[in-house]
Amino acid sequence: MHERVKPHQRGRTKQTLAFAASLSAAALCAGTATSASAATRAPARAGAFAKMAKSKIKIALVPGGPNVYFAPWAAAAKAASKELGVTVSYVVPPTPTFDPSVEISTVDSLVAKGYNAFAIFPDGEASIIPLYTRLKARGIPVIDLAGCTSDPTPALFCFATNVEASAKYETQVLTKAMGGKGKIAFLTGLLTDANTALREAGVKQGVAASHGKVKLVQVVSNIDSPSAAPPAVESLLASKGSQLTGMLSTDYYPSVAAASVLTSNKQFRHILFIGQDNDPTVMKALEKGYIYGTMWQNSYGQGVVAAQWLYKMLANGCTVSPHAPFTKVGQTSNFINSGYFFVGRQKAAQYAHGMESIPSATKQVLGETNKFLSCP
Repeated sequence: MHERVKPHQRGRTKQTLAFAASLSAAALCAGTATSASAATRAPARAGAFAKMAKSKIKIALVPGGPNVYFAPWAAAAKAASKELGVTVSYVVPPTPTFDPSVEISTVDSLVAKGYNAFAIFPDGEASIIPLYTRLKARGIPVIDLAGCTSDPTPALFCFATNVEASAKYETQVLTKAMGGKGKIAFLTGLLTDANTALREAGVKQGVAASHGKVKLVQVVSNIDSPSAAPPAVESLLASKGSQLTGMLSTDYYPSVAAASVLTSNKQFRHILFIGQDNDPTVMKALEKGYIYGTMWQNSYGQGVVAAQWLYKMLANGCTVSPHAPFTKVGQTSNFINSGYFFVGRQKAAQYAHGMESIPSATKQVLGETNKFLSCP
């Protein structure tokens, strides 16, 4: 049994990289594959949308709230707007806690301003589905981006990291680094984020694969914010640091907090830590060997594909193909993986700067546009 800790319960107080590299390549390939053996052919969820002049097209990329993970969407929106010659905006709901009511209000405001196509990270499924239903009734296409709503959903499809598979893979890499045994802790995200439960499920699958040799002794949840993560990590290490062999995070701010603590506190560096994303604190700790690795995602590519495909729906009258080679995941049958891979110390310098992007994965998905969209 592991112990779960939430914010109100806390006080404020060399292994080989060859295995990881080989698994990284496998994860990236599996994440973007659309072969018949790996895909589920799901029916389209909407008919054609009203074809309109470019001057009237207004696309919005809406994250769950202010979080550095989503920042590359801004650059993607700018690049798409320039390339396509239409309005593409990145609009952040002012809610660090991913409050669904704030996100809904933000989207409603954008609709009132004439926005007519949306890619949305869904905050709180029970609340967001009625919003999607209203958008669909008005002939406005909406897709899930970076997180999925559950079937049945008005969202046309979900384009995101396969977070459950990524978390399982991250746990497998950590297990290998620990020599196949030990005690680990898991740092995870907001309870309003639908991905949180999937990530935990992936970690548990990875732990189960050790057949009892790896023990998940603590899950620290609801801490993906700059204020919650540091005291949570400090409290965990103060109470259990001497017992832990490994630690992993599937979210941005807990990764930054853990990398910071391990950088400043030599006594905890026996703990092998794998984080998420490429914050400078994480990458510097990785370059110096204070942490074992980090997981890389394709935030920029998510924004690019979403903008391109929403544009095609409105400008060209494209619809989601009834024969689209979607993958089935826990929540939905209409899923496309945007990709992920592991970055170890040997490649830290290569990935230390710039936006999180996997150009090869983005190119592959865009190259399969005609498989996913049916255009006149």
